[in-house]
Amino acid sequence: MKTTTNNSQKVKTLTIIALFCAMSFIVSIIFPIKVMFLTLDFKDTISTICGMFFGPIAGLFCAVVVPFIEFLYSDTGVYGLIMNLLSSVTFVGVSTLIYKYRKTIFGAVIGLVTAACATVAVMLVANLFITPYYMGVTQAAVIELIPKVIFPFNLVKSILNASITMLIYKPISKVLKRMGLSKSTSKSIATSDVEKTNLKTRSLIVTLVSAIVVIVAFIVLFFVLGGKLA
Repeated sequence: MKTTTNNSQKVKTLTIIALFCAMSFIVSIIFPIKVMFLTLDFKDTISTICGMFFGPIAGLFCAVVVPFIEFLYSDTGVYGLIMNLLSSVTFVGVSTLIYKYRKTIFGAVIGLVTAACATVAVMLVANLFITPYYMGVTQAAVIELIPKVIFPFNLVKSILNASITMLIYKPISKVLKRMGLSKSTSKSIATSDVEKTNLKTRSLIVTLVSAIVVIVAFIVLFFVLGGKLA
């Protein structure tokens, strides 16, 4: 009886994760905002919410599957697929992994801020080295666009995805709980002094790693932007 219940729970969880993938894809085709060769959408918000509730692996599954689905119908080709994967995997992976080990509102904020910084840095480097090859332009031409278009675009996109995630995660989380689904997380309540110490240590490590990622991201921004934003 217990095995049947567990199997039913797994099927329900997998179905909801698939639904998140579908919603992420729908959002990407309904609300795209074109900025030159860049596309602003909010599919990473859906994938992040999935990962925050069901765990990083579920979130990364959405972050990988949806760009491949987009690849089948879009005209951006391999270039678009690579840039999509880099952006989504970075944002979703960083935010949900941090939240997994620091499951508080503060942890969510740390995760989303860190993810935003990491995504901006990764996409600047990606555009610097990948865009010239696939778009058939010089690296100098891309460098000129970085402070004017690429940097502000990725910054705004990351901030919007982080902000929308913070706004809608709690309501969606409550709906999922009412459906009988439980979060895929580690213990949130320590039952012994050892567990409390472990939680504090883990929380400190997560905070330090987040700080390091943010610092590295700013270093990358400084060098890519040449020390100036315009």
